[in-house]
Amino acid sequence: MMRMTDAVKHLLIINIIVYVLQNMYPEFMTVNFAEWFIEHPNFKYWQPLTHMFMHVATWHIFFNMFALVSFGSVLEQQWGTKKFLFFYFSAGLVLLLYQWQLVI
Repeated sequence: MMRMTDAVKHLLIINIIVYVLQNMYPEFMTVNFAEWFIEHPNFKYWQPLTHMFMHVATWHIFFNMFALVSFGSVLEQQWGTKKFLFFYFSAGLVLLLYQWQLVI
């Protein structure tokens, strides 16, 4: 079995902490860190980054973290930490742009 790499471990911890905070303070977390369209009054400039750590339900975080642990360490070992983190955050930003219908 492959060892979990450091970046994957840190991303896993961050995602779990954010999910716990979401459950403790749902309104605050949603208003300040969830994905809002640019023209929405709740939009803040850091949300394109923070929305990647928000999850809507237990099944959502479970399957996302399962995929991160399953594939993330392999990719990080193959590509290196910097390229893996670039891929991780790029994928989150592309998903956001897709949801905003700015990319096909």
